[in-house]
Amino acid sequence: MTLLRKCLPVILCLLLCSCSFNKPTTLELIEEDSIDFSCSYFYFLWGSHAETSERYAEALEAYQKALICDSNADYIIRKIPILLLKMGETTKAIDWLQQAIKEQPDTIPLTLFLANLYAQQHKSAEAITLYDKVLRLEPDNEDVQLRLTFLYIQQDQYQKAELILRKLLKKNGENYFAHFYLARLLNKTKSYMDAADAYEKAISINWSKDLAYEIAHFYTTQKQHEDALRIVTSITKSDPYDEQASLNRIQTLLELNRNDVALADLKQIRLLSRDKANIDLISAKIFLRKKEPEKAREILIRLSRNTENSEPHYLLALLFFQDEKYTLALDHLKLIQTKSDVFEESIYLQTRIFKKLNRPEKIAKLLQKLLSTPENRSPLFYALLSSLYQEQENNPAALALLKESVKIYPDNPQLFFEYGLLLERTGMYQQAIINMQKVIEIQPEHAEALNFIGYTWADNNIHLDRALEYIKRAVELKPENGYITDSLGWVYFRLGELEKAEAELEHAIELEPEDPHIHAHLGDVYLSLKKKTKALQSYKKAYEMFKDEKHRTKVKNKIDVLMEQLEQNL
Repeated sequence: MTLLRKCLPVILCLLLCSCSFNKPTTLELIEEDSIDFSCSYFYFLWGSHAETSERYAEALEAYQKALICDSNADYIIRKIPILLLKMGETTKAIDWLQQAIKEQPDTIPLTLFLANLYAQQHKSAEAITLYDKVLRLEPDNEDVQLRLTFLYIQQDQYQKAELILRKLLKKNGENYFAHFYLARLLNKTKSYMDAADAYEKAISINWSKDLAYEIAHFYTTQKQHEDALRIVTSITKSDPYDEQASLNRIQTLLELNRNDVALADLKQIRLLSRDKANIDLISAKIFLRKKEPEKAREILIRLSRNTENSEPHYLLALLFFQDEKYTLALDHLKLIQTKSDVFEESIYLQTRIFKKLNRPEKIAKLLQKLLSTPENRSPLFYALLSSLYQEQENNPAALALLKESVKIYPDNPQLFFEYGLLLERTGMYQQAIINMQKVIEIQPEHAEALNFIGYTWADNNIHLDRALEYIKRAVELKPENGYITDSLGWVYFRLGELEKAEAELEHAIELEPEDPHIHAHLGDVYLSLKKKTKALQSYKKAYEMFKDEKHRTKVKNKIDVLMEQLEQNL
């Protein structure tokens, strides 16, 4: 025991201090003074054991002691910020990394560690700065380039992101992730043809089901259904049991109007499907699409007896409605549950049936009952009941109902739009504009509301610059809408830009040749351009088309004045 006690300091020295019996050189003496590898490793093992046992405070203390023994031990330096994160000390981890990088400015692992930490915290600017620093040290680091690209895309700096990806692909044209990120970026920037090329390259390098689904969706949104079919078929071939992929293929076939192929596919899917009722329902819809109602009816009647799904009842009601068998249609509609996806459509169909039967009181009773119960309310039901009141020339009741509806549904743009239209029809123009502005606030791309406000301003010859801005936005959203194009022509007329007005109104006539207002507007433009013969022709067409006497009288007066002028010129 005495001998052991005497030897213990020597043993500890051997374990912890790497005591050497050989005489060291001067350089070795310096290293021994500043670095103690055994001591460092001893505390590192201690810390690792404590960390594994989730004694994080103890582990942190051990790692710190290990660094005292060897301040340059990278494997320990990297351990401490990880441990701080485990302890929930994110701020301390960041501070620690910042100090470590300050002391070792060219250390790439720590710089990447901190950059990744910033990225996770959505501190994109800080992360980008550090990734740029790493790339200056390692310009060919593809992983960092991809991370940097991702951050630039998050910040909507698409040109910078694309430049990095293009350079990366120039060096390595087989980089899957570069093609993948480039495809998403080009899709986001609406460079759809280039996006398709990038997607195709990515999937040729590394086919995966998830990527195939994404590309099929991309082609579907671009209405490139042949390409979508090719991609989704690759999924069904790789996994015949993927029912979702098979149904996506069916949908694509229907988009291509290949109904018979879709039906044949459905027969095969039905053999493996656990939800045969759903497959049969899709088949019935295809028969309806093919205008084969009897085959559809046969399937739907069977489904209506054997499934709790309300949709077969709704489709049968539609068929009976088309056959003017209103009682049978109503029988099926009454079986549709309030929680069904087709409940609102079923109520709308009931109102159409009662209208055909000339039973407006039934419509009112049905809708009033639904609106009296909060769980059954719907914006559609408010709109339907308001429409009924307006047909009955009960505008006060309609206004009161819509006023109530926008309070209950303050984020519903269509209710505000309907309310605005009714306010305008009842002469409350300022309130109408306020409600239409609310529509645009909720839904900035509501073309009809933009057009309403712009046209109203133009017609009243006020706020013409803003009117032009609103209507131009509406035209961009719906370029084939003749009524909106008419508004654009009219605001140009008010601004005195007669040639532009003429071009837009002539285009509006092409889109809506039977609208008398457009003909009247074009007549005014022709008259201002001193094209009196053309003006007279437009006014005469407008006069023939107008039904109400107010408009007919107004146009007739213009015709009389113009004819008198033409006769005087003769």
